[in-house]
Amino acid sequence: MGLALIVDDDADAADMLATLIAAEGFQTAVATSLTEAKQQLALRSPDLVLLDLRLPDGNGLSLFSEQSLLSNAQVVLITGHATLETSIEALRLGAADYLVKPVHPDQLRGVLGRVVRPNMLAAELETWREQLAREGRFGQHLVGRSEQMQHVYQQIARVAATSVSVFIVGESGTGKELVAQTVHGLSRRRGQAFLAVNCGAISPHLMESEIFGHEKGSFTGADRQHQGFFERAHGGTLFLDEVTEMPLELQVKLLRVLETGSFMRVGSSVARSTDVRIIAATNRDPLAAVAAGTLREDLLYRLNVFPIALPPLRDRPDDLGLLCGHFLRAMAQEEGGLPLQPTAAALHALRAYRWPGNVRELRNALQRACVMAEGGCIPDEWLPV
Repeated sequence: MGLALIVDDDADAADMLATLIAAEGFQTAVATSLTEAKQQLALRSPDLVLLDLRLPDGNGLSLFSEQSLLSNAQVVLITGHATLETSIEALRLGAADYLVKPVHPDQLRGVLGRVVRPNMLAAELETWREQLAREGRFGQHLVGRSEQMQHVYQQIARVAATSVSVFIVGESGTGKELVAQTVHGLSRRRGQAFLAVNCGAISPHLMESEIFGHEKGSFTGADRQHQGFFERAHGGTLFLDEVTEMPLELQVKLLRVLETGSFMRVGSSVARSTDVRIIAATNRDPLAAVAAGTLREDLLYRLNVFPIALPPLRDRPDDLGLLCGHFLRAMAQEEGGLPLQPTAAALHALRAYRWPGNVRELRNALQRACVMAEGGCIPDEWLPV
C-alpha cells in the first residue's frame, strides 16, 4: 500500500483529498505548512506528495530545494492558483504532474494510477543508456549515436516522466512518431494506450468525429455511437501527427480540451473529462504555419511547451552504419535468413546520397536492394544516387 502526503493548509480540501486517495488504497498523511511537510518527509518517504502552491510559510515550489527529502517521491502540484507558467516551472523543477482545484476525482485517480517512484524510472533510463552505449539503440525504436541524436535522447529523458505537452518538429521520415512512442514508453503512462492520428490523412468532414467521437444519429450515416481518440486514449498518450493540417475550426475545440480537460462528442451536450497527454508533430516550420494562417498561434503556444527538433538524416551521416545494420537485421528476421551486408561501394553510395526522405527512405531503399541483391552482399547499383 502506497503512502501519499498531502501538503495543504486548507483543512476541507485536505480532508476531501485524503478521502479520495484512501478510497484508491493509499495511506494518507497531511501537513499544513512547509515546515511540517519537511518534518514528515524526514521521518518517512512517501510514494506521492500532493503539494499546494500557497502555504502559510512560503511557496510550495520551495520544497523542491530539499531534493534529499523528495528523492523517492513523485510530486504533484495541486493548487487553485495555477497558471501555465507556474505549472511549467513546477514540472521543470521535478513535479510529475499538476492538478487545479477543485480537483476532479477522475483526474486524481489517473494520477494515483501512474504513481511510480523516481528511482524506478531512473533505473530504467540507466538501462536504456547502457543499451545505447552497447548497441547504438535508445529504447525500442530509436537508433543512432550521433551528437544530434544524443541531444534528442537527453530531451526525451528529461520530459518523459512529466505530463507536459511535447511538440516534435522534423522533416518527413525523420521518425517523429518513433520519438513520441519513446516518450510514452519511458513515461508513467506507458501501461495505457498510445494512439496516433495523422491529421493530414483524415477527411476534414470526419476529423471531429474521429477525434471527439459522435452519438448515434448525430449526422447522416451515424448509425451507432462512436468513441473518439480522446476517449480511447484516456489515461495514455495521444499523438497528433501533422497537426498543422487540422482545420482551424477544429483547432479551436482542441485548444478548449487542452485548457479544460473536457470535450463533447458530436451530437452531444454532455461534457466528458479526459486525462490524455498530447504529443504533437509537424514537418513544417510552426511559426511559418502561424504566419500562413494554418495554425492558430494560441494553440501553438499550448502545444509547444516542450519542443523537440529532429535532425534530418543528411546531418547525421555517422549513424548510417548503425541504421543500415538495424534495418538489414530486421529484414533478415522477417524473411528467415541471414542479414545481407553492403559492399564498400554501397556504403560509399549511402554516405554520398542526401536522403531527402530521411530514415524512411533509407529503410525503403534497403528493402528494395535486399530484394534485388544476389548472394550475401548489397551492391551499389540498387541504391539511389
